[in-house]
Amino acid sequence: MNGEICFNRTVYVPADKESAELLQKNHNMKTVVPMDIALGIDNLPFKISVEMMLDITRRAINSHSYEELQNSYSRDWHINISDDQIRKVTNYIGKIIFDDDSARKEKAIKEFQEKTNRSKHTANNNKKSAVLYIEMDGAMFNTRKSENDSTWRENKLGLVFSSKNVMSFKTKKDHEYHKILQREYVSFVGEANTFKEFLYEMALRNGLEEHEKIIVISDGASWIKSFLSDYCQGLDAIQILDYTHMKENIYKFAHSAIRGSKASVKWATELKDLVKEGKIEEAIKKAEPYKDIKKPDIPNIYSYLINNKNCINYPEYVSKGYFIGSGAIESGNRSTMQERLKLPGMRWDITTAQYVLSAKMKYDSGLWDSYVVPLVYSKLGL
Repeated sequence: MNGEICFNRTVYVPADKESAELLQKNHNMKTVVPMDIALGIDNLPFKISVEMMLDITRRAINSHSYEELQNSYSRDWHINISDDQIRKVTNYIGKIIFDDDSARKEKAIKEFQEKTNRSKHTANNNKKSAVLYIEMDGAMFNTRKSENDSTWRENKLGLVFSSKNVMSFKTKKDHEYHKILQREYVSFVGEANTFKEFLYEMALRNGLEEHEKIIVISDGASWIKSFLSDYCQGLDAIQILDYTHMKENIYKFAHSAIRGSKASVKWATELKDLVKEGKIEEAIKKAEPYKDIKKPDIPNIYSYLINNKNCINYPEYVSKGYFIGSGAIESGNRSTMQERLKLPGMRWDITTAQYVLSAKMKYDSGLWDSYVVPLVYSKLGL
């Protein structure tokens, strides 16, 4: 047809019940497809080659939808594959990745719990003269299951990178920019404690105990703060409240608590400057008259400063060359989660959302060829 070579995917069915039982017993097959045998895909899931399964998954996690990828295959490659088949293949590969992540996490946590003297274990003189940054954040996406009158669930995202893998440069206008050359993400749709276990395992592989300094940057959520006490004991580790979040919360509170646009902006700017200059006690004193004001979804700024008092010494952090913003994790949330799971009209099964995220984390971490491909071949015994 039109110069193309076409084949028939002929299926041979056992002629009788006895033959069917023998085929199942001896070869674990119900039918025989000679073309599948010739192509070497007769024993593979979906009767698709491993290369094709990996290609489908890689494209699916970076497409806006399975239907979009279906159309792309048909238009660009003349391959007819349904969006449902694409979804099944993606979930299959994603589950392999998630299960392997879970197994590594369980092993790391077991070893961590068996340590009887962590400070002694980590006290050594061979640590890299570098900083390991750990960032965490959460973002909501819509699911098919309602819980507590809501279908929205939080995906927790973690990011780890070393200062050794950061390139810094200045523009002609003397603005300093930084580029992270190597980073790794982990994502978990579920409760915070399990997510922190995944994050610990990833941080451990990236040199948690080998770096001279550990810095956790976040928006100050309580579940994030506990990571230091849970997994960084005996290490030189500090927490930094993301400067941008701090500034945004000051202005949000001012607009809600102080009448008049000019007055609220003036007050917020003065408070923000006090914090930025390291005058924490003065900032707390300035916020104290408003300590009893409570607004929905806006933290009381007096309590906010009190609770994060030990995480906002920005002049000291800057003088030591530390990052004070969580822009990397914010950017990661947009590219790794929101651009795939949070498009208009999307509703997800929680389990399959996790599989998609697990695969996307590896791709966005630059680990597809070095980690995912060998893992899938190994799991399939190839």
